[in-house]
Amino acid sequence: MGSTTEAENKPAESARRQKTRERLMDAAFEVFSEVGIHAATVEMITERADFTRGAFYSNFDTKEELFLALAERGYNERLELLRASVANIDVIMPTLLEENPGTLSATELGPIVASFLEQQGDNRLWFLFQSELRLLAMRDPEVGKLFLEQKHAADQEFGNIIAAAFTAVGITPAIASEELAIVLMNTYEASLQEAIMAGGDKVQVRAHELFMQRMLGLISQLAS
Repeated sequence: MGSTTEAENKPAESARRQKTRERLMDAAFEVFSEVGIHAATVEMITERADFTRGAFYSNFDTKEELFLALAERGYNERLELLRASVANIDVIMPTLLEENPGTLSATELGPIVASFLEQQGDNRLWFLFQSELRLLAMRDPEVGKLFLEQKHAADQEFGNIIAAAFTAVGITPAIASEELAIVLMNTYEASLQEAIMAGGDKVQVRAHELFMQRMLGLISQLAS
């Protein structure tokens, strides 16, 4: 009888533990993005999550371990969004081509590229978090290895999407798909960084405007 009760309690305990872990990660993501990994303390994270230090240390040994878990979760979430975009591209492109008979121009393709980059939620917080991750990756070779593995996977996925988008509208990329992804991602991140530095409450809107300005001639140069 006691064994059965214990077995029944384990799934409930596991679900509670997972919820606690997710709340800690959500709180830590905000704190790390706002103040950086070195300024962030365990107390700041647990206070934001409304937990105790004990809850933190029952799930993570250090804040660095939590930081890397957040990086892995963030990349996995964004890869899933990119994969969903690949799955939907056969639906999206015919609709666009029906609305714009013939081959889309480079200028018309720009908003499509932007939409893939901008669909990932609050890009401002993710960019701030990723900036912290880059700094840590440059200082710590082990973190650097993990960062490059995750980035390479994201670049490959995004490259596949952009190559498919170019092909669907009759434009042939002049460089390899992964290199194309890196150029476009770097352009978008530079625009987002500038918008964040400028301040204000319309960071995403400003980042989009800057990105589109830079995209006008960029796609034409990247197409053969």
